[in-house]
Amino acid sequence: MTDTDPDLTALGPLAKTIADTVETTPINLGSPEGALPLIQALILRTAAYMGSELPRTPGLAKHMVEVDSERQRQLAKWGDQHHPDGTDLDAAVSIADTARRECDEAFAAGRGTWAHILTEEVTEALAEDDPDRLRTELVQCAAVIQAWISDIDSREA
Repeated sequence: MTDTDPDLTALGPLAKTIADTVETTPINLGSPEGALPLIQALILRTAAYMGSELPRTPGLAKHMVEVDSERQRQLAKWGDQHHPDGTDLDAAVSIADTARRECDEAFAAGRGTWAHILTEEVTEALAEDDPDRLRTELVQCAAVIQAWISDIDSREA
């Protein structure tokens, strides 16, 4: 592989699905159907594979490509980074409680915003001391961000 060749490692499972299909699907090139059973099996199994690997949320695949592009930029600039979490700060629990209350109050008053929701999620993450719960909170942050991006994109449409 050269520096200009794309890294296809991630396609390994798909390549295995295709190879297994070719190996297990009988074809008779002399028959009227020819390679049709193989083609049908490849289409079906590839579609099933892709459906299991791609996100089902509308717009998420596009956002994931954009996030991946940004991650590639970050990796090129700073390399693979490892830092302490920096969460579970003394004031973080109080800040998270305040953000949660303000979010609830804003939505109850009919003036809730994406900023309220994301602030609540981020402050909850910052207050977390357990790595598994922190990861859950960060996934929730990412999901809120994706929803916010989808909302912005829907306005442009």
